Amino acid sequence: MNDQQIAAIRAQWAKVRGDVVRHMRLMWEQPELPNMETFAAGRLADWLEDSGFDLERGACGLPTAFIARWSQGDGPRVALLLEYDALPGTDNAAVSRREARGQRAGHACGHNQIGAANAGAAIAAKAAMAELGVGGEIVVLGCPAEEIVWGKVAMFSRGAFHGIDAILTSHGDGRNGAASMPCKAVWSSEFVFMGEAGHGGSPPKNNALDAAELAVQSLERLRAHHFADTSVEHVLRVGGHMPSVTPDEARVWLVVRHEDFDRAGEVYRFAADIFRRASDSVGTSIREQFIASTRGYLPNHALGRALQRNLEVVGPPQWSADDLAWMEALCGAIRPGGGFTLDRDLAFHTEGVDPYGQDDGEASWRIPLARVNWAAPDQIPYHNWAYTALTGHGAGDAGPLMASQGLALATVDLCADPAVIHEAKAELAERVGGATLAAAPYGAFETLTRDPASFWDSTWTEKTSFDQ
Repeated sequence: MNDQQIAAIRAQWAKVRGDVVRHMRLMWEQPELPNMETFAAGRLADWLEDSGFDLERGACGLPTAFIARWSQGDGPRVALLLEYDALPGTDNAAVSRREARGQRAGHACGHNQIGAANAGAAIAAKAAMAELGVGGEIVVLGCPAEEIVWGKVAMFSRGAFHGIDAILTSHGDGRNGAASMPCKAVWSSEFVFMGEAGHGGSPPKNNALDAAELAVQSLERLRAHHFADTSVEHVLRVGGHMPSVTPDEARVWLVVRHEDFDRAGEVYRFAADIFRRASDSVGTSIREQFIASTRGYLPNHALGRALQRNLEVVGPPQWSADDLAWMEALCGAIRPGGGFTLDRDLAFHTEGVDPYGQDDGEASWRIPLARVNWAAPDQIPYHNWAYTALTGHGAGDAGPLMASQGLALATVDLCADPAVIHEAKAELAERVGGATLAAAPYGAFETLTRDPASFWDSTWTEKTSFDQ
């Protein structure tokens, strides 16, 4: 793009900057659990519709999903992904100390920032393309339930990504810049052990908690022998009411992560078999309630370089002295004496494997995907109350605002010069190597679309397994 085109895009983005910040705050003030994001999805959809996009609400049968489209002339179809769900147990006020507000959830992964920043980028890109006469289509996918790696997998399987040529998105991270590197594949499921209630002083019989604890202990003892290379984590969601009543139900939520999707699935099946054997040995029954699986990111350097080129027009995040002082105080509250370090540079990142999983990783194996990362202080853990505080405070705005402007520039750039997309598609084909990719299995569809509250209250019942 020439200087005149770049100036036009940046001018259009400047017009929406205030709306980006406003929507970040609106969603932060009302955090919603995965698949319960009625307010966030509604506000973002309304904003896009008011800006001239055609809206399909409740897309793919997911009540809090939507698809927004705008097009003119001929050109590529570029998608931007929105996330807007929050995390349970991470509530905090936007202050540099621990101060819960009484909310059930908090934006401890910054999805209030992602949803607003990416939507603002799409709106600015649309206005600039209309002004400059650039042909193409912008598709905005409102994606619920990223935190359980479910929403985009379900949407992908139901056709939401059909016909898209390139995907752009963003996320908070430890570094600033475009990233073209893998993350972990994920397999996630809940196992329900069902026993018999009775007096706790009687000889143990059909104790669901015994079965769950035996399952977890057996899995831990076998970790070093069978899956030392794999992250296998769990929480006990239900374990009884009081020691004097034998628990007739116990629930374990299990998550397996590995860079290789098939290896993660192999370990998941191994764990599931251990859980079944533990249940049999205690005399309980067991129900597998499979939630989701997803591949990790497939790197795409061609698309990543194009995104980085546009980010360099914007430059790294610009924090004020007050922003830095506030973040330093927050770091002191979360880790006293731990220091304060923050990446203030801008670079293209291609080395290493990110330890998290992302459900848009599944789409990246079929469609070229590039993402922007922005830095938070190293001392602030993700999925922690301190990150919730950061995402609700002005000190946390500079990164997503950089990302938003860079994504707007990149969207128009890709439509104006489709050669980059052709190069990205060729790279994707080479990386996949002609392999036929099996669809990532997912479950819990009836629960998560009709009664998501029961999922979060640990009362849901939907027998699903990985091979359905």
